[in-house]
Amino acid sequence: MPKALRWWVLVLGLVALPGAWALPDPAGGVGGSGVTPDGIGGTGIHSGGIGGTGIHPGGIGGTGIHPGGIGGTGITALGVIQRFGSIYVNGQEYVLSPQTRYSVDGAAGTAKDLHLGDRVTVQAAADGRAIAQEVRVEHAVIGRVTEVDAAKRQFTILGETIQAGKMTPITVRDSDQSLSFAALKAGDVVSVSGLDRGNGHWLATAICRLYPADAAPARVPLLLLRGQVDAIYPGQDTLEVGATKLKVNGALLRAIQVGQSVVVRGEYADGEARVESVSPTALAAQDVGNRVSLVGYLDRGMDGWTTHGVSLVEGPHTLYENGDAADMRAGSMVAIEGRVQAPGVVNAERVIFSVNPMDFDFPIIPRMPVLPPVLHHPEIERPEFGPPEIEPLVERPELPDND
Repeated sequence: MPKALRWWVLVLGLVALPGAWALPDPAGGVGGSGVTPDGIGGTGIHSGGIGGTGIHPGGIGGTGIHPGGIGGTGITALGVIQRFGSIYVNGQEYVLSPQTRYSVDGAAGTAKDLHLGDRVTVQAAADGRAIAQEVRVEHAVIGRVTEVDAAKRQFTILGETIQAGKMTPITVRDSDQSLSFAALKAGDVVSVSGLDRGNGHWLATAICRLYPADAAPARVPLLLLRGQVDAIYPGQDTLEVGATKLKVNGALLRAIQVGQSVVVRGEYADGEARVESVSPTALAAQDVGNRVSLVGYLDRGMDGWTTHGVSLVEGPHTLYENGDAADMRAGSMVAIEGRVQAPGVVNAERVIFSVNPMDFDFPIIPRMPVLPPVLHHPEIERPEFGPPEIEPLVERPELPDND
């Protein structure tokens, strides 16, 4: 067989051998390495996320953080309802499903109890979008207005000073009617959603008049004050929350501590506030690994900065917007995005200063593109053919002459 023909026969034979070429298999992977449409080698790198961490192009406010969080955990959002269509809190849409649970100050509620400006805590999971599992409306204070300063747009309840902005919605209970600030009078019973500025001051994000002064019942079982315990006076059976001092049954003081976040409930009767219960509030961030988004005022705690009773941990990788680490001051309004490091402790990954709680979101952080793996096709070494070996000639023995 000619030399060139023999070479081609050998090459064709190699091509025909099973597995001689490790070409990508669209269904099964690349060369048996496990690169599939769903992941690389089982690591979970796929079109929906990176390494199963939940990093997704959708994200919180477009940041690229999947609503399912990291490692399959969820999201805790503490802020105010900015708009509807499900609901938007801190710039993120949370889908309300038939399975979503609702509560208002601890009592069971419905989606009809949600109003623009309500301060809420949303617990969410992900199914392509952020699905709200639970929405808790948490009013700051419910009670009888004692003073109104129309020029400053301020009023007082239980010694707490409530500041209303020009755009703060003021509504009437069980009605679509809106009120002007000037319509609020001393003696009105109102509920206030808002953010704690400290020292007994609140920024109102929503106000609802429950009863006008001339129609308020003698007994109003709606006293509610949410805040931090600033002092306890056991000998006087007195509790101080913010700027409010309340007479309390001494037995109720045994389960609480100074610095703790509490909800005080009771009623107005005979012109006085009577406390019926003092309950510690569950911190908004408990589940380690959960994503967290918070908006509120900074306060200085024993171990560093806090907001809503949640301790904040800054690190070398914390990003700051509209300011820097030096702008972390008591009374500053901030938005925080991060992850629960321990119960009640959030690792702050982003801090945004000077936000409007009713109208902000987390700006997009550019993401590094996830590049497809570079596939190298194995090269087949071309066999080298030398000249065929020629067997040595066998010498014919010489035959003796028979001459």
